Amino acid sequence: MLLVTGANGRLAQATIRELRTIAGGAAIAVTTRDPDAPAAARLALEGVEVRRADFADPESLPAAFAGVRKALVISTMAPNDVRFRLHANAIDAARAAGVEHVVYTSMLGASAEAITEHSRLVHHPTEEHLKASGLDWTVLRHSLYAETLLDDLDRTLATGLLRRPGGERAAAYIARDDLGRSAATVLANDDHAGRVYSETMSATLTGAEIAAALSTAAGRQIGYAPMPSAAWPAYFAEVLGLPAELLTSAGETMRALEAGEFDVVTEDYAAITGRAPTTLAEFLAAHPAFAAPR
Repeated sequence: MLLVTGANGRLAQATIRELRTIAGGAAIAVTTRDPDAPAAARLALEGVEVRRADFADPESLPAAFAGVRKALVISTMAPNDVRFRLHANAIDAARAAGVEHVVYTSMLGASAEAITEHSRLVHHPTEEHLKASGLDWTVLRHSLYAETLLDDLDRTLATGLLRRPGGERAAAYIARDDLGRSAATVLANDDHAGRVYSETMSATLTGAEIAAALSTAAGRQIGYAPMPSAAWPAYFAEVLGLPAELLTSAGETMRALEAGEFDVVTEDYAAITGRAPTTLAEFLAAHPAFAAPR
């Protein structure tokens, strides 16, 4: 049996869509803290086994991992000071349940010295814990989600300005559907053990280059307006309608972008999937806001 955690998240759903196509009839299960949520309920109706699991509740985990051969552990959305312990709970429970191979979704450049808080405090120690677990393992280090470029799309289109930190620094992005495809491929095949993959588009992008791509997609001029990384959490919180204190680590992510921490291109996505990653132009063209007549 193959298992994907975080069933109600968009990365898990993208992975499961692909996995159901390529897994060759293998049984698929998903875990979630809320099996009654719409996404999980829909998966259950489609024949995917939905199991309750809360990484903060170790007693819920043995049954969640029972009978599983390979598991994709998708990093949680909890505060950074508790996320590593949640991930360690899941890895330890997987080992105790007899899971053979755990795949973990990490972050580009994860290390003890990373500027990005979640890379330093969450992803690096989780990777080390997994490698020391005795399990077969694969680490999928993700570059920045391309979807984050569209979180404020309405505002970008209304003002004609893309506001982002970074200045002339380029950064790597990748579409979430691509990451779902590569995660499903690693789960469905047994030749990825002991590998750390860093997944990016085929080119890094500056803020001005992203604005130019948005201009082409929108059919009108979109400019780039740089902002300091320190201003990003408040701006992003306003866009998402969340308290700014929940997004303080986003400022460190943007500071890492300014320092060039995400100015990395690899061919790992193609090595896993046998296909090129979606380009920014292709990603934007598929978005409903740009597909409709203007």
